[in-house]
Amino acid sequence: MHWLFRYALAPDYLERRAHYRDEHLRLAWTAVDGGDLILGGAAGEPVEEALLLFATREGAEAFAAADPYVTNGLATGWRVLPWRTVVGERAADPVHPANAPAGPPLGSN
Repeated sequence: MHWLFRYALAPDYLERRAHYRDEHLRLAWTAVDGGDLILGGAAGEPVEEALLLFATREGAEAFAAADPYVTNGLATGWRVLPWRTVVGERAADPVHPANAPAGPPLGSN
């Protein structure tokens, strides 16, 4: 199981982030080095939220508690969602076609 951490960003996020960015990135890379954080970044054009993929729920929650974007209001809210990853080199629960139930092709109704 992976854990998807997502937070909505304040409308003035881009204007305010410079003051907190180094601390935020230091925290994120420390989480990567510790094996908790797998991937992370802002999403949207213009940026409207951030998505971070964690190996554990505890890692995601500890990150949120310490993240200067959260503690200083650049994030207007956050959630940690369980994500059962099934496809990809780092999938937590890989399912390959030979083992997967047959279903309609993508895009069909």
